[in-house]
Amino acid sequence: MDEWGDAPLTFDRTSDTWGSASAGFDDAGAVGEGGGTAYLELIGSQLWVAGMADLGRFRRVSDFVNIVQAYIVLRDVVVLSRAGEASRLVLPEFRVLPQDIAVVGQLADDKSQSSGESGSFIEKRPHRLVLLTRSHIIDGEVFIQVDGDVMTFVDATDPKFIPMSDVSVRWVSDGKLVARYPFALVQRSQILGVGTEGIKDGGAEETIRQVAQRNAQTKAAPDREALGRSVGAAGDADPAAGSSEELAGT
Repeated sequence: MDEWGDAPLTFDRTSDTWGSASAGFDDAGAVGEGGGTAYLELIGSQLWVAGMADLGRFRRVSDFVNIVQAYIVLRDVVVLSRAGEASRLVLPEFRVLPQDIAVVGQLADDKSQSSGESGSFIEKRPHRLVLLTRSHIIDGEVFIQVDGDVMTFVDATDPKFIPMSDVSVRWVSDGKLVARYPFALVQRSQILGVGTEGIKDGGAEETIRQVAQRNAQTKAAPDREALGRSVGAAGDADPAAGSSEELAGT
């Protein structure tokens, strides 16, 4: 059982189930010189595909995704089913507009900067957030500067895609369907709502009581819509035309 009260249908991407020994990066990208490839899963409202992305000169997936202005190009793409399984539909190359992507799922974290790239270290702390898009509920951790504010982070417009760890993606249309990723990027423009305290089991008793009261009142009230249809049907008859019996007697 999970925090939603049922046993979810889960697709755990935390292990390398696609046969890549480097967990998402090949040997060319392991040194951090750019030119590597990364295994990515792209999730949108009507989209779920898996494939390999050529990172070009970028060492990190987040840099690659946030800089793209046109299409994100994947190769050796497999269209995933609603159950998260590989379908028989394979595309040698597939291009997706970034604005249509809600979540970029990763099997491996972006490579951290080496000491030679940056002379400063910014201490950050994890904070659990729940993000609601039109089609998904995304639960995961973001890392915020120790002296930073959660709402300032949420209200920011940069970067375009927010990096998260320990991520669960649920479909609004089917709460039992869950995909899990050790790391993911979530597009800010897709976010409709933010829960800043994560998901909790229990609580909110007053809200639950009010919902139950509203449901009880709804069930007890007369079916005004059905009553309106009856009145409307009766009013459709033309009084001047008379009844069938009256017309027969004339």
